[in-house]
Amino acid sequence: MIVGVYGTIGAGKTTISNKVKNLKFRMINADKIAREVIEYKNIQQQIKKAFPNCFTKEKLDRNKLRKLISSDEKSLNKLNSIVWPEIKNEILSEIQVKGGNIVIDAALLPELNLPIDQYIRVKATLLTTLYRIKKRDKKPFKETYSIYKQQNKRIKQYNLKNEIIIVNDLWTKKISLKQLNKKIFK
Repeated sequence: MIVGVYGTIGAGKTTISNKVKNLKFRMINADKIAREVIEYKNIQQQIKKAFPNCFTKEKLDRNKLRKLISSDEKSLNKLNSIVWPEIKNEILSEIQVKGGNIVIDAALLPELNLPIDQYIRVKATLLTTLYRIKKRDKKPFKETYSIYKQQNKRIKQYNLKNEIIIVNDLWTKKISLKQLNKKIFK
C-alpha cells in the first residue's frame, strides 16, 4: 500500500508521516529528494538559465530562489516544471526499490500523479503554520504566508476521492497510532 501525505507548509505532514511510518511503512520524503535533485548538474543548469539572478559566483543562492518563488507564482511554476519530473522519477525509483508499504510526504503530492492508494491531507490554521515555520526555519512571516497562500490555492483545486483529512493544529488533540491505523485501513 502507498499512502501519500500532503498539505501546506507547516501543516504537520512530517509528524503525520512519521506516525504512519510507525505502522510499518517505509518513508519517502519529497523535500529531501528535492534538495538532492536541485544539486544535479543538469537541473542546476536549467535553474541558472531560468533564474540567473539567484546565483552568486556560479552557486545557487537558495534564499534568493525561495524569496522569488514565494512572491511570484509564475516563477514557482517554472521551477516546478524543471525539478518535479526528476523528483517524480526519483520517488518512483524508491518505490520500486523499497517495495511493500510506503508513505510519501510531499506538500503538493497529487500534482506528481503517483500511484497513491490512500491520500492523507494534513491541515492546520494559518496561525499554526506561521508559528511552526518561524520556530523551525526562522523564516519571515511574509515569506511563509506567501508560500502557504500559493499551496493552499492549489490544494483547494484537488478533487481526491481516496482522501482522509487530519487537522493538526497546535491545540488539536494528538492523533494516536490506533486512530491513524483505523483511518488508513478502514
